[in-house]
Amino acid sequence: MHRFTLPLEYFMRNPIFLTLVALSLVPACNQQNDEPVDLEWNVGQTWHLGTTYRLADVHGETGAVDLDGSIAAVGELWSDEVVWTYQVVEHDFEPKKSDPLYDFAVTPWGKVRSLTVIKASVDASLNDIDAEMLDTDPVVYLVFTSKRNRMAGLVSFTNVDGERKQQAFHSTQLGRSWSTLSQSMLTAAPTYLAPFGVRVSSDERKLENGHYLSTDKVDDVTVDAIYDDEMGGGVVASRYEVGQPWPTWTVAENRESRLLKKSEVNGLRRRAATAPPADYDFRAALNSSVDIDSAVSLSQKAMDGETEAYGAPLGFQPWNGSWWPQSKSALVFGYEGRTTLSNRLEPDVKPMKSELDLLSKALGDLDKDSPEYATQLAEYQTKQGEFVDALVAFYDQVLADLDGGQLTIEGGQLTHADGWSYPIDELSPMDKVALGLYTQGETYPNPFFIPAWELLNHYSPEGGTWWGHCNGWSAAAILNEEPVEDVIAPLLDGDVRFTTADVKGLLSETHYSTYSHFFGARYYGEDDDISDLTPAAFHRIITFYLQDQQVPLVFDTDAGEQVWNFPAYAATVDVVEIDPSKSTLVNVNTATVEALDTLPRIGETLANRIVDYREENGPFQTLDDLDDVSGIGSGTLSAIEGLATVDAIRRTFMVEASVDFATDAVDESHVDDGTPDAKGFTEVYGYTLITDENGVVLEGTWDNDEEHPDFAWVPYSNPMTASGSENAYLSQTHLLNALGADLSRK
Repeated sequence: MHRFTLPLEYFMRNPIFLTLVALSLVPACNQQNDEPVDLEWNVGQTWHLGTTYRLADVHGETGAVDLDGSIAAVGELWSDEVVWTYQVVEHDFEPKKSDPLYDFAVTPWGKVRSLTVIKASVDASLNDIDAEMLDTDPVVYLVFTSKRNRMAGLVSFTNVDGERKQQAFHSTQLGRSWSTLSQSMLTAAPTYLAPFGVRVSSDERKLENGHYLSTDKVDDVTVDAIYDDEMGGGVVASRYEVGQPWPTWTVAENRESRLLKKSEVNGLRRRAATAPPADYDFRAALNSSVDIDSAVSLSQKAMDGETEAYGAPLGFQPWNGSWWPQSKSALVFGYEGRTTLSNRLEPDVKPMKSELDLLSKALGDLDKDSPEYATQLAEYQTKQGEFVDALVAFYDQVLADLDGGQLTIEGGQLTHADGWSYPIDELSPMDKVALGLYTQGETYPNPFFIPAWELLNHYSPEGGTWWGHCNGWSAAAILNEEPVEDVIAPLLDGDVRFTTADVKGLLSETHYSTYSHFFGARYYGEDDDISDLTPAAFHRIITFYLQDQQVPLVFDTDAGEQVWNFPAYAATVDVVEIDPSKSTLVNVNTATVEALDTLPRIGETLANRIVDYREENGPFQTLDDLDDVSGIGSGTLSAIEGLATVDAIRRTFMVEASVDFATDAVDESHVDDGTPDAKGFTEVYGYTLITDENGVVLEGTWDNDEEHPDFAWVPYSNPMTASGSENAYLSQTHLLNALGADLSRK
């Protein structure tokens, strides 16, 4: 696994980055003597980006560990590196009016820009053949304006539950230097790009929305750019190098990417490259895409004070379920007072796991560079090895007894020669699915390592009271139909009954690490920003997903250190503008030709020159910068003084958002009556938003810094093989084989 991290010394020597994070940057004088760094593209050109993604980090100081004796990783959870192949398929072409791409090339004032189309895909020859990303066969088409690498649209194609899913987005406000489409991550493919106009200089530039682009010159051909994530609200850092087709690295809160060298790519190739995927009709897809600029703005209806209500339609709302607390490990030991095979192990392993929990907590309180930490870690790893040995010994004996006839399945009972037995239908979910896989001939690896892995990684008798499977349940409740009937699966000469509780619990386990888009960062303690997730990001997210996409998403509803994941499926939003009187100033950085024409001594010709200049060079930093536009001098500047501005025109709105959630506070056997409303709950969040004159959300503040979601994520697909912090022995494929039923939403 390659984990690229921006060097610590960069942050320490770069006060610009730290100031941006604190949102207190004051712009310095512009230094625009250097030409902007353009990404260099040609038809057929190919490059490769290695990308890692933040995974759900639910609890504890250690990561998932296998039963082969490998040592648990300590720290944050990140995916293995996925290598993306980027290829320029069209470059510097001007579409004709008959071309569906024409709408992305023509400006509001009638000029036609040239476009570039880049295809991003995951080549099996450059990735592990079992890599989870390969299952979805992702292909993303990126449409840029060639002049300044401005993303005008993107279309993604992925396999979701055996079907090809298409999503398309476009941007209609390409006259600005900042871009929600380029400065957000809407697909798995890396698309972060800095606002256009990045120069090889140390500089701070104020953008049209009031945010900043900061650059730090490294050498004569290298510059680091720091800018805002316009969807998630965080800060992104990218390194640009003259002559390269893409930033050489990009670091954000939840994903990182790097431009691979040719030698690295050659070393990754494992077999001949596969044939390219079929040509998808991305032009047609862009014609019916979501306008991302509109999707992250307050609607006119909201700005006029009308209540808006939106959400996922009936039939696609998440279902209520148990969070399967890790202190009980009911997936292994059973629920509702049942006794099961694994109960025979509980008296031995509970004290061992309790000791590991306490050691893990002690590790979390120590400085990782201290001698005490090294000593405690060594003790933890020794005790962990002893625990693994106990688990393996017990479950290997179960397998040996089944193979040797000491343990038999007959008459609906699991019976041992020593005289003990258990009703098969009453076994715990994991004992039941392991037994089912065994009878199907899946004996390597030992299927009873399913409960063993769970006890090793998710069983926490001394852990936090909030530790559980809320993330797995949340994803499962969104991506799957609710199990409303028991599932009868064949078992040798008879059958085994998986109750709705069994199925829900197993789905929660197999959806522990889904493909997802992640927004914000988890709050670990006082050194982190408790105001993250920002209210601006929160509002953009619920508008984009609940209103425009009409899909549920997941929030950690606790702003503090505890993690409580719940799927949100609807929202009601009330907006009230504070001081609704609109400014009469004309913003020369965003105004149309017609609006600029209203200023004295400007006229249509100069208005067009102003628009062309800002498209070429980015936003004016002061009104005096208009002097660089041919035909504008001191007389014109004096005439428009007091009538024009370069600053974003701000509007202020008070917002109250009531968000409906499904709940995991029901018992294991609960089944909804077709809607989560009866058992779910509602949270009300108050915040203030600042927008531009058109309602585009720029920033905001929470009414209460401690009462808001901590982070958000949107599960979009579940891999068929286990990954991340999921049970390594119970994949979605294993579960489907054991149940013989597929509940995924179509």
